[in-house]
Order: sequence, then structure tokens, then C-alpha cells
Amino acid sequence: MTRHAILIIAALSGLSSTGCIFSRMFYYNTPSLGAPGYFDSREVAASPTPRAWDRAKELSIELTEAERRSYASFDELLEKNKTRAFLVIKDDRIVYERYFDGVTENTVLPSFSISKTVGALVVGVAVHDGLIASPTEKLVTFVPELAGRAGYSDITLDHLLRMTSGIDFQEESVAGAMFYYSWDLRSRMYLYDVKWPPGTHYMYGSINTQLLWDALQRRIGNRTVAKYFEERVWAPLGAEHAATWSLDSANGGVEKLFGGFNATLRDHARIGALFLHGGELDGKTIVSNQWVTESLTPDPVPGIVESSDGWVRRTKYQWFMTLDGRAYFAKGYHGQYIFLVPSTKMMFLRFGEGYADVDWPSLFLRISG
Repeated sequence: MTRHAILIIAALSGLSSTGCIFSRMFYYNTPSLGAPGYFDSREVAASPTPRAWDRAKELSIELTEAERRSYASFDELLEKNKTRAFLVIKDDRIVYERYFDGVTENTVLPSFSISKTVGALVVGVAVHDGLIASPTEKLVTFVPELAGRAGYSDITLDHLLRMTSGIDFQEESVAGAMFYYSWDLRSRMYLYDVKWPPGTHYMYGSINTQLLWDALQRRIGNRTVAKYFEERVWAPLGAEHAATWSLDSANGGVEKLFGGFNATLRDHARIGALFLHGGELDGKTIVSNQWVTESLTPDPVPGIVESSDGWVRRTKYQWFMTLDGRAYFAKGYHGQYIFLVPSTKMMFLRFGEGYADVDWPSLFLRISG
């Protein structure tokens, strides 16, 4: 979203009763890698048994002839194209790692919409734990307050995971900006109408993931979603650093499941590794292999969509897939990627302040061979 658009939205917000949202939007404008500091947050403790990544011989990454006309090295290509952190892992070992502009291996970075992929994973863990019987369960089973709203009684968790709920939420609009900067997500997530029959229409929207938060929170007892994630995902993965989930506010206490997960680059890579290993780590199942398979299955509603990376294939549970099927990836605002190439057992993570002039998926595939 452009600065001009944000200012217009802020002005509109100032005419309403949402002055707190207005102040946040005006002050922070478009989100940056400083976003973890915008919000109150809930800590996700590092694993009590952290696992450092092994290292292998550094990968030699050659520039193309066209790239050599603009850059002296691959590092220069990264830095001049707004990259702040870049990591390549092959066979579970780090083979390339670079940081720029004050970011280090200890910097907690916002994943933005990669959080949606992490949120879908947490739902899968809850299914594995028996807290959710099936993704086909109805949303109103968890959130009975919505039973009286037209269309909501037909929405399942599967529809929310696939963003085929039919809820009329325009991500690139006032609604998207106000959702991100909201101080009270509990009330805001119930404001939107169902426009299309659930299961028939795809519309990317953060509302879907945040309603999944509501369903999760009502099934995990006295724990917060952040604590459940810590116990069932972060600790078993061997995370070396504490992560955070941004909240709408300290009083609200709602984790921004759609865009508030923050962690170091190396620890973000553990999410990708879990999927490369079919949901297991060291022989211990964190999420079922069935869930991983279902997550990465192409979604037919619709199968192919146009994105900032061109035409890509959607999978069911918050991953994208290259059209040739060679790789799948989670991505966030301003060009954050967890990009997996199963055939070469490689993983690429790139976090930055924008896409710049690089086709990142094509670059990752070129390096993977």
C-alpha cells in the first residue's frame, strides 16, 4: 500500500470513532521491518533444548551476464535490492547467510503474511492433538455468536484456511489497513458480511486467519495461542531465540494470527524445515504428515492466481506453488519469503524492505539448480 493510500485511509479513519487506529496509521504509515515494535506483544520462549543449525561449505552463487553489468557480487545484488537478511539451507545445513543495514542473526524480524502460514500450521497441530476434530467443523461451533449472521453458519475452518469463506473483506482497502492497526480485533473481526456461498469463491483476506485464531483460542483452554504455539511448535523445533506474536493491544490481548509472528531469520527457517520433513523432527511428529500433504495440495478454487510474483498456484493451507510445481513458498508483505525446493532439499529465506527489481522465486530456482 502506498504512502498516499495510507494517508487517505488515515484521514477517513479520523472522521470515524477509530481515533486510536488513526493515530497508529498516521504514525507508522506503511509497515517496515520495525513492525515488531509497533505493537504490544506476547513472547514465545526459546526452546529449552535449542538446536543450532549445522553449517556446510559456503555455496558459490554466480551472477548472470546481465547481473554482472549492474553488480560486482551476489552480495551487492542482495543489498542494492532492499534485502536485509538472506539464508540458504541445503540438507539441513546453512550454506549461505548474509545480513545488511544493521540487521543481524539475532534480529527479530516480522514475517507479515507468512504468519498466515504459521497460523494454519497451528490449526493443524490442534487437529493432531484432538482439540479440533476436523477442519470441516463449522466456525459457529466455536464462535456461536456468529450463528445469527447470514451465511456464517455454512463456513467451516477449511473454508477459512483456504480463504474461500465468502466473507467480503477487501485486503487492499481501508478494511485491510484498519484491521492491521486495530486496537480491538475481538470486535472488528465480526463486522464483515458473507457475500458468496462458502467454498465457491477465493478472496485473499486477513479476516479468515483471524477467525481461525478465535476458534483456536476457544479450544486450547486457559493457554494463549502464543503459549500453545510455544509448547507444541517452537520448543519441539529447537528454536534458539524467543519469538513474539504481536497483539492488537495489551488490553485486547489478541494475537494477530494473520500478520503478527516475529522471529529471527534462522528460527523462521525451522517452519520451512518442518514442512520439508513432512511434519516430523528427529522422529517426533509435530503435525501430521497428512496435514502437510493437504496443506501443499493445489486448491481448485481457483487453482491459479496472479500475485506480486506473477501467476502462481495456490495450495490449500496458505502456501503458494510455482506453476511448474518445483517449489512452494510462504510469503509476506515487502518480499519476505520462506521458499522450499524439495527436489534439491534446499530452502531460501529472504527478508527485506521491498521486492525491488528482482524476480525472487526465479532467482531461488536458478540457484537451486
